[in-house]
Amino acid sequence: MPPALAEFKHESWAIERGAPSRINSITQTRDGFLWIGSVEGLFQFDGVSFEPIRMGGASPQRLVVSSLQAARAGDLWVGLARGRGVAVYRDGRLDDARMPHPSREVTDIEEDAEGGVWVARGGRSTQVLARFFQGHWQEFGPESGLPEQPAWNLHVARDGTIWVVLSHALAYRRPGEPRFQLSGEGVGPRASLTEDAAGHLWISDAKGMRMVGGAMEGLPHFAHPTPTGGTRMLFDRQGDLWTTTWNSGVRRIRAPDPRPAAGEATSRAVASFNASAGLTSDQTRALFQDREGNLWIGTELGLDQLRSAPVVVDPDLPRNSPTSYRMAAADDGAVYVADAQSLHAILPGQAPRQVLANQTPAEALCAAKAGGVWLVLGDRVLRFDAGVVERRAKPVGTMAYGCAEDREGRLWMPALDRGLYWFRGAWQRWDEPVPSPSLPANITLDANGRAVVLFRERPPPGVLPFMALDATQSKAGGIEGLLATDGGIVVSGSQGMALQGDPAAALLSEAVAPWASSLNGLAQTAQGETWAIGDAGIVQLKSGDLARALRGGGDPPHRVLGFQDGLNSFVQKAPGAQVAVGGDGRVWFLTRRNVVRIAPEALAPNPVPPPVVVRAIEVNGRPIVLGAHVELPAGTTTAQVAYTALSLTVPGRVRFSHRLLGADDAWSASTPQRQIVLSDLRPGDYRFEVRASNNDGLWSELPATVAITIPATFTQTLGFKLGVALAVMVLIGVVSILRMRQVLARIRDRDAERLRERERISRDMHDTLLQSVQGLLLHFQSVADRWRPDARIQQELNKVVERAQSVLSDSRDRLQGLRRAGAGHGDLEQATRRLIQDHPFAPTTLVTVESKGPARSLRPGVFDELLHIVGEALFNAAQHAHATEVGVHLDHGRRWLTVEIRDNGVGLDAVKLAQALASGHFGMRSMVERARQIGADIEFDRHGESGTRVALRIKAAIAYAVQVDGGRSVAPSDHGKKGIERTDERPRPS
Repeated sequence: MPPALAEFKHESWAIERGAPSRINSITQTRDGFLWIGSVEGLFQFDGVSFEPIRMGGASPQRLVVSSLQAARAGDLWVGLARGRGVAVYRDGRLDDARMPHPSREVTDIEEDAEGGVWVARGGRSTQVLARFFQGHWQEFGPESGLPEQPAWNLHVARDGTIWVVLSHALAYRRPGEPRFQLSGEGVGPRASLTEDAAGHLWISDAKGMRMVGGAMEGLPHFAHPTPTGGTRMLFDRQGDLWTTTWNSGVRRIRAPDPRPAAGEATSRAVASFNASAGLTSDQTRALFQDREGNLWIGTELGLDQLRSAPVVVDPDLPRNSPTSYRMAAADDGAVYVADAQSLHAILPGQAPRQVLANQTPAEALCAAKAGGVWLVLGDRVLRFDAGVVERRAKPVGTMAYGCAEDREGRLWMPALDRGLYWFRGAWQRWDEPVPSPSLPANITLDANGRAVVLFRERPPPGVLPFMALDATQSKAGGIEGLLATDGGIVVSGSQGMALQGDPAAALLSEAVAPWASSLNGLAQTAQGETWAIGDAGIVQLKSGDLARALRGGGDPPHRVLGFQDGLNSFVQKAPGAQVAVGGDGRVWFLTRRNVVRIAPEALAPNPVPPPVVVRAIEVNGRPIVLGAHVELPAGTTTAQVAYTALSLTVPGRVRFSHRLLGADDAWSASTPQRQIVLSDLRPGDYRFEVRASNNDGLWSELPATVAITIPATFTQTLGFKLGVALAVMVLIGVVSILRMRQVLARIRDRDAERLRERERISRDMHDTLLQSVQGLLLHFQSVADRWRPDARIQQELNKVVERAQSVLSDSRDRLQGLRRAGAGHGDLEQATRRLIQDHPFAPTTLVTVESKGPARSLRPGVFDELLHIVGEALFNAAQHAHATEVGVHLDHGRRWLTVEIRDNGVGLDAVKLAQALASGHFGMRSMVERARQIGADIEFDRHGESGTRVALRIKAAIAYAVQVDGGRSVAPSDHGKKGIERTDERPRPS
C-alpha cells in the first residue's frame, strides 16, 4: 500500500479469480450480499465466489448493468443499458420492472424517504426521470420543472430533498413540493453528487471536486488528475472523501475542510491508490462502503477491497534494512529503532523521526538508566538522549549480540565467541578462555533489573552477578526467544513456552497452543496486555491468562494477527527486543522487511454478526429447489448442502457449525468449509441448521434453517418391512420343514439299510455258522454217547453239549430278534434299565432312572443311536468316574426328547473336556458323531462342583415313530406311564 494509505489492507479479485470486468456499480442488500453490476451482467458476491444472476424467462440477451440500488425493503433495483430499462430482484428472482419508455441507459437509481424509487434515464433530454411508487410508474420532464437535458446522477439528501445532476444544471425538489427548481450551481456533463457527515453536498465534474456553493464561500476544490469529467464519490465513516478517476485509480482526501488539521502534512491530505500499488486497474468506476466498514472499488479488470488493518507498516521508518533492525523502549516512553544507517526516535503520540545517522550498522540497542538509549555500532558505543550523544569505545574485534544495563549500572554486552563483556567506567571481560566456550548470545533484564544472559553452551560456573540460562537445557526446546515478563523470565522454543526458575511451572506446549512456539519477542503493558511476535504472527492476550497458562492452565484466550491483518513479513531472528510498548500505548514490532505498529485502542472487533444463507442442496448432482421446506427424492441417503455467511471483512476467517435435528442435536465443530455432505439419511423429517462466526469470532444471532423431508420408498415402508419379515419367517419354516424331512428320510434310509444288513447277517449266520455248530454238536454228542470208559467224564461231556445247545438256541433267538429290529422298539426307559444291569457298576453305586411324560415308540435308527450314546455314557460313569451316584433323566416332551446322564464322580475340567473331545477319549467323539447322524444336540459339561453331565436333545418329529395327531404327539396305548416316575436301583449284590 502507498505510505499514505498504510492503515489499510488491500485484497483484490481480478478476472482470473472469477471477478466480472468493467464494473459500473456496487451495493449491498439487507441480507448482506454484495451486488456487482457490470458490462458482463449482475453478480451476487459473498466474499468468496461470484454468482451470476439471470433475468427471469431465460432471455439469451446479455444484461449490461449500469447502476444498482438496494431498497430498504430488501429488493434490489437494477438499471440496465441497451434500452432494457429496469429490473428488480425479489425473492430470488430477477424480473423486468416494466418501466415505461426505457432510455438507452439508466445512469442512476435512488430511493426516497417514502420508499419511492427514482430512475435517471440517460441518453435523452425529455422525461429524464421516472419514479416507481406503490406499484405504479410516474414520469418527470419539463412540466415538472426539469430542463431538457440528460440526467446523470441522483442523490437523496438527509432532509429528503431529491437532487438531479443534469448535463449543465443542478435541480432539486424538496419533500412535498410538486416541481423541481434549479440551484444555480454550474456543472459539467457526467457530474455526480455526494454528501458529507455535516450534510454538505459535494459535486464532482471536469473542474474537480468541491462543495456545492463552495465557490461563493471561497472554499478550496480538489482537481482531478485528468479533467475529463465527473467521477463517483463517497464519504467514509471517518469523514474522508474517496473518488474514482478515469485513468488514475482512486484518491482519498483526508476529511476535506478549509482548515487542515494541525501538524498534518499536505502530502498526506490527498493519497492515491493505483495499479502500480496493486489496484486491479487504473480505470475505476464504482465505489461503495459496506456495513462492516470495508471500502469496495470496481475497476475495469476486477474488484478491490480496502479494509482497516490493525497491523500498520509504519511509513516513516526505513524498509528492507540490509541488517537486522534493533529496538528499545526508553524510560520516558519513547521508542527507538535503529537499522543499518540510522537511529529513529518515536515520541509518544508522534511519528517516527530520524535523530542520528549511523556510520556503521547498529548491532544492539537498549535502554540507558541515565536516560535515552545505548546504541552499539560496529566500532563504538553511543548513548543518545534528547539529541545529546555520548561516545564510548567498544572492545576490539567484538560483535554485540544484544545489550542491557542492569540495576547496578553495569552495561552488559554478550559477544558470542568473544565472550561476555560489561562496562562500568571501563570495559571488562568475564574470565573465560578465548574463544568463549559458553557462547553468550542474548540478554535481557528481569522485572528486578537483574541481567539474564542466554548461553548457547554450558554457562560459566560459580556465583554469577547475572542469571545464566543454557539454551540447550530447556523443556521448551532450543531457546529462540528470551522473554521478560512481570512474573519471571519466559523462554520460547520449538516445543512451546516455559517459565524459568519455577518448579511449579509447566510447559505451554506447541501441541496445546501452536502460537506459543518460536516466539522471539514479548512485551507487557500497564493495562495487563501481553503482546508477542513469533512464527505464528503477532499474538495478543491478557497477562494474567498467560501467567495461568504457564502453570498448566491450558491454551489461554488469545488473538493472532497475521498476513490478513496487515502483517507483511515474518519476525526477524535476532537478539534483543523485538517488541516495545511506547508511552502512548502503541506497540511496535520488528520484522524482516519493516517495522510495524498496532494502536490497541483502535482494535475494535467487528460488531456485525454474519447472516447465514443456505445456497443450494444437491442430491446425486441434481439441484433441489430451495425454500423454507424442501422434499428430497424418496430413498435419499446422501445430500450435499452449500451455505455461506455474509461477513465480508475477512471471509477466510469465517467459521461454520451445523447440525441436523432429527439425526443429531449436537452442533458440529466449527470449520471454514462452506458445504457439508449429509450421509446415512433415512426417511423422515429433519431440520438442517447452520450458523457462522465472523473474523473476530462473533457468532450469528440466528442460524439459517431448512426443513427437510425424505419420503420412504416402497421398500422402506412399514408394510413392506412387515411383509419381508413375514416372508422370512415363512421361508425359515419351509426350510425347517424341508430340513426335517431330509433328516427323517436319511434316518429311514439308514434304518432300511440297517435292517437289510441285519437280515443278511442273520441268514448267513443261520445258514453257515449255526448249522455248522449244530453239526459239530451232533458229532460231539455221538462221540460222547460212545464214550464208555469213564462215566464221570461222559457226564461232563454231556453237560458241555447241553451248554453248547443252550448257547446255540440263544444265538438263534438273537438272530430272530435281529430280523425283527426294523418293526419298532420298546420303551427307552426299559432299555436303559437293561443297560444299567449289564454295566460294571460298583455294588455301592446308586443308579436312578427318571422318566417324564408318556413314553413313545422311537424310530429304529434313533432308538439304536440313543441307546449306544446312553450306554457309552453309563460305561464312562461306571468305569472312569468313580461315582457313588448316577442318574438318568428321560423327558418325552411334545416338541423335544431329552436324555440326560449325570454322575457325582471325579468329572472333567474345561481343558480336559476339550482334550477328550479332540482326541475321542471316553468315546466322546463317537457320541457326538452318533448324535449328529440323527440330528440331535449333545453337550458335555461339569455337574455341580464335581461330576459330569451328558445332555442330549432331539426334535420330537425326528425321534418319535408315532407322529402328531390333532396338534399333539400321541403315544401307542401300550406304552408307559404318564407323569414323572423315579426308580431307585438298589446297590446290586457283588
